[in-house]
Amino acid sequence: MNLPELIPAEFIKRDNRFRAGVRLADGDLATAHVPTTGRLTGVLKPGCRVWLEPAGESRRKTPYSLVLSELETGSLCSVKATLANRLFEEALQHRALEAFKNYDRVEHEVPIGHSRLDFRLANREHVCWVEVKSVTYAEDGMGKFPDAPTARGSKHLEELGQLAALGEQACVVFVAQRPDVLSFTPFTDIDPLFTDTLRHVCAGGVAAHAYRCEVSIYQINIAEEIPVIL
Repeated sequence: MNLPELIPAEFIKRDNRFRAGVRLADGDLATAHVPTTGRLTGVLKPGCRVWLEPAGESRRKTPYSLVLSELETGSLCSVKATLANRLFEEALQHRALEAFKNYDRVEHEVPIGHSRLDFRLANREHVCWVEVKSVTYAEDGMGKFPDAPTARGSKHLEELGQLAALGEQACVVFVAQRPDVLSFTPFTDIDPLFTDTLRHVCAGGVAAHAYRCEVSIYQINIAEEIPVIL
């Protein structure tokens, strides 16, 4: 996936969940939208380099959006949670994901129960429901999700579990938007309910897949599947 032309800046602090202060290359101070509900622990640190996307003609109060952050290792992490869905769909289109390469029809935001799941994939014989989660936290090569408690995330897992119990194919996909993640596990210390729910639904037939990404200031792409450790 090609990224738009981004503007380098220095991260100062996160004012609240959705807004951060940054210093532009010319020294001017500005505010930027933080496009994720997660804490971005270990990703956004005062003084780190970040890359911004201008808001354009939008009437938003923040003239920029945070897109990338430079990690302590020098590699980059995407902080834009919504890119995970786009990356997954783009990889689907290129038949780059072995587990999903046989599906040729894609529906988005499909209603199920009292909410929506990210994707419903189909071919002539099968339907597969998919929920995608963006992973930004990593520790010693292990990606973890969530980095903040998520009742909504557990609810989505329960809905996948109900579909699997009815004989439907259902999957949860974790997209690590950074290159240094070698495996994935749920973040039990942050959200034990999510971990318990994930283990329960996977035991009941939901498949869990995780992928790491290669990230530059020009592109971000899913690189390979990584192990899921429950």
